[in-house]
Amino acid sequence: GSVAGGRLLLASSSAKDVLLWEAVATGGIGVGRWLRKREARRRAGPVPAGADLLGAVPTGPDGRDWSAADPGLLARLAEQVAASGQEAFAALLSEPGFLAAADPAVLGPLLWVAGPQAYDAVRAYRRVRPLLGEDASTNAAYLAEAAQALTGAPIVTGTGVRLLYRTHLAAVRRDDTLLTLSGHTALVGAVAFGTTADGRLLLASCSDDRTVRVWDPLTGTSFVEPLTGHTDEIYWVAAGNAPDGRLMFASCGKDGTVRVWDPVAGTHLGEPLTGHGGAVYEVAFGTAADGRCLLVSASHDTTLRLWDPLTGAPVGKPLTGHTKPVWAVTFATAPDGRLLVVSAAWDKTLRVWDALNQSQVGEPIEETRDLRVVSAGTSPDGRLLVATGNDRTVRVWDPLTHELVSGPLTGPSYKVGGVAFATTPDGRLILAVTALDKAIQLWDPLTGTPVGEPITPLPDHGYAISFGAMPDKRLLLAASRGRDVLVWDAMAAAAAPRPAVTHPGRATSVALATVPRRRLLLVTASFDATVRLWEPLAGVSAGEVATGFTDPVGAVTLGSGLDRRLLLAACSDKVVRVWDHATGMPVTERLAGHTGQVRSVAFGVGPDGLLLASAGDDQMVLLWDPLAAAAGSKPLSGHTGWVDSVAFGTVTRDREAGERRLLLASGGGDCTVRVWDPLTGDAMGRPLTGHTKAVRAVAFGTMPSGRLLLASASDDTTVRVWDPLTGAPVGKPLAAHTGWVAAVAFGTAPDGRLLLASGGGDRTVRIWDVAAGRCLLTVRRRATVLSLAMAGLLLAIGDDDGLSVIEPDVSTLQQHRRR
Repeated sequence: GSVAGGRLLLASSSAKDVLLWEAVATGGIGVGRWLRKREARRRAGPVPAGADLLGAVPTGPDGRDWSAADPGLLARLAEQVAASGQEAFAALLSEPGFLAAADPAVLGPLLWVAGPQAYDAVRAYRRVRPLLGEDASTNAAYLAEAAQALTGAPIVTGTGVRLLYRTHLAAVRRDDTLLTLSGHTALVGAVAFGTTADGRLLLASCSDDRTVRVWDPLTGTSFVEPLTGHTDEIYWVAAGNAPDGRLMFASCGKDGTVRVWDPVAGTHLGEPLTGHGGAVYEVAFGTAADGRCLLVSASHDTTLRLWDPLTGAPVGKPLTGHTKPVWAVTFATAPDGRLLVVSAAWDKTLRVWDALNQSQVGEPIEETRDLRVVSAGTSPDGRLLVATGNDRTVRVWDPLTHELVSGPLTGPSYKVGGVAFATTPDGRLILAVTALDKAIQLWDPLTGTPVGEPITPLPDHGYAISFGAMPDKRLLLAASRGRDVLVWDAMAAAAAPRPAVTHPGRATSVALATVPRRRLLLVTASFDATVRLWEPLAGVSAGEVATGFTDPVGAVTLGSGLDRRLLLAACSDKVVRVWDHATGMPVTERLAGHTGQVRSVAFGVGPDGLLLASAGDDQMVLLWDPLAAAAGSKPLSGHTGWVDSVAFGTVTRDREAGERRLLLASGGGDCTVRVWDPLTGDAMGRPLTGHTKAVRAVAFGTMPSGRLLLASASDDTTVRVWDPLTGAPVGKPLAAHTGWVAAVAFGTAPDGRLLLASGGGDRTVRIWDVAAGRCLLTVRRRATVLSLAMAGLLLAIGDDDGLSVIEPDVSTLQQHRRR
């Protein structure tokens, strides 16, 4: 059903509940949930009014029991306290257990009320908001992990809440301090804020998926259905207001057209604007001194065109002068009130035009590289400033005098994605710069000095940025990143403390090992070409240990031989390197023998010492003596596709004699799992078949009876368990994932049961009771899971967002086992 403001609501029934959803909200966040709840949840009785709301919350021995409070009571209480001011609302947010029990759809839009006192709690809440649901213990675990990552201290959970899992270590590579808006299915090219006639702030984004989306930037919900009409990739979107205050968005792209939209109605304003002889890269709105609204477009055909956006009629002739495609354009106001057009092009020039006279103002400013981005702003003393950016630097100019005001603002390796000016609430002019390989940084354009800390890393492509002002003058900053749009409170984010422990890139591989004195050690490989050690139980980093990589590190492993020396091996490109953990020194020269990218490495202990296996795109598994840098046998060949994973396992032949046999498993693109005798190089039986897509990971585990099992994870969304000696499947495929499965790892429950963890593209980690073939626990993640490692119940998770080490609650696993 549709309600005021164009919001689409969806109602559904479930058991004794009626659920109400914001149908197009990011992450499917529920609003006004639990309209009718079980009697056990109604211990608070009827929802009272006024000052009695807080007193109606049930209490326990340690204070208010928010998990037992009526959802309607929580919603009304949050709104009432938020209306009473910052101090009271901050106190409510700091109440142990309140955030875990509150309805995200009610609480989310209110978080802007919270002052500095509650900023850490707000950051943690916004970070995990898409994960939150109805279970308070699950919500509390997610919030505690986010708080651990951002501040180094977990959130106090409060009465009646037992955490789904405990977080030992959380190291993230970015801090999304507000919202991530997801919905586009291809690269987002640009974002733009605009204000409606009634003062509501909206955000538009455009994408290669040929749509323009309009968002409420405070809640992350779609404002209208996606705007469609472009026949090819959309490069840019801009916001402007008609003389009567109506908000308009304009978009342009590869199809060579400009389209103007009414975002409130969700419709076109007139026909597409045509006339350019090539792709249109950028558009901008401007207002002349007489109040007329104009639109300018920049094209591959080297020209600029002016339009009346309300009628679609061209204004004057095309502006010519650039000799190569025009990448960027904006309007600016001269100190004398003239409306100017500022353009930047591949011909390495910045040009200024009088918009109404359609004549060029002065000579062009020449730079040494192609200009890709441009933005205009006015200093507090009324001086016009223009920022230009190319693939290396940003410079700030006075375009009328040609004076270089500041810059270059960035280093030689800084690839500029976007620039935008804004005025802070206290009247300062600031400039935001986003880079494809760095972060968003705010600058003082007059002095060329940074303002605050970098806001966030942009691991994927980060192009355009845009500022929007709230009624209370707070600045929002939006940026595109891959298929998502990120939104921050700009000044608060720049002033926010950095995460307590950071991981510089995607954790592509994780491994656990016990070092002397039974100290647990964790190693991670990263997409940023580093290998790092961690103390997982202490929650601290032990530093970067492996250097010399120039390519992303695909896999890492730890192993100790008969001499108990711990070795660390990692692979990158076509080589494998081995280090001594104690000294941090390379053990041998790099191991080179693969003819394709190496995807996986594993250590195993044979009768004569330590073995190292490696596998990759050349369809081979190689065995090495890691101390001698020599191949231990001929290549193990048989796979007909790339090999993504190798793992060693040990089976006991004779318990009394202590006789043990070493096995090696491999899986890859040919959809098979193969088991080898690594000492002879012979295959053990036929390939294990059953997966219908590529096998991404293999792992060995031992049942309490001593039986050795082998698990495999596949792109076909399943995990399979095998008897590696007979090749027979053990039980049915474990089929709960909704996307490809990238990682598996065995662990052990306190009662000795064998557990299996799996994770992958559906952004979940699932823990299974292997004997029962039952999923005991599902942990939702913010990002794609890339790797897993287990030691007992301790679970290390490497994903697109960084690294976490968690420990599931034993009682929760036991409850699920009994069901």
